[in-house]
Formats: sequence, structure tokens, C-alpha cells
Amino acid sequence: MNRKHIASGMVIVCTAWTLAACSNQAESQDVTWKIESNLQQIVNGPEMTLTSSNPGDYIVANTAAYVQILDTGEEGLNVLIQQLESSSNDGLKEWVMAQASVELLGAHNPVENWQSGKDWLREYKMKVE
Repeated sequence: MNRKHIASGMVIVCTAWTLAACSNQAESQDVTWKIESNLQQIVNGPEMTLTSSNPGDYIVANTAAYVQILDTGEEGLNVLIQQLESSSNDGLKEWVMAQASVELLGAHNPVENWQSGKDWLREYKMKVE
């Protein structure tokens, strides 16, 4: 009888761990998708019918999409930094990712001056490590 209870308990615990792991992975994928779709809206959205040399104009024109990125919080910050690290580009999208990271970090942002997304990331990594 004891072995049956122990076996049942182990199955329940393993199932719970598996469900929790799947749930965390699904949430992480959801945050990644949310960030990516909002970045695409900011960079390529119809609100920017004219091209601007000021990256901040793209955020202003797509405030709702930008706020959704900020709403992802600390998990979103981790995704943004990972995407910046893996990106081979250093354009508008990377600048927006860096700006969102700055805002998510708030007072904990150690980088004062930066020109591009990769520039911010380089400075951030030097000061954090």
C-alpha cells in the first residue's frame, strides 16, 4: 500500500514539474513574440509614412506598441538583451531595443551616453560584468 502511495505521489510531482516547465517556456515564447511583433510595428508601422532620421520619432508614432514592450518587465528586458546580442545589425530596431532596455532598467541603467543599440549593449556589458 505504501509503495502505491509513493508511486502515485511521484507521478503527481513529476507531472506538476513538467506542466510548470511547459508553462514557463510558453510564457517566455509569448513575451518574445510580443516584443518581436511590437518591434515590427514600431519599425515598419504605417504610422511612419515619412522616414525620419530620429529613432525617437518611431517610438512616438507607435506609443501603444512601445508601451506593450515595456509592459513585459524584467522578462522582456532579458529577451531584449538576448536579441541585441544575437542581432547582426545595428539599426533602428536595435536602437529601439536599447531604448526600451534603458527604460526597463530605470535607475539601474549604468550607461549614460550611447549612440546605437550595439553601442548601448557594449557599454552595458562592460559596466555590469
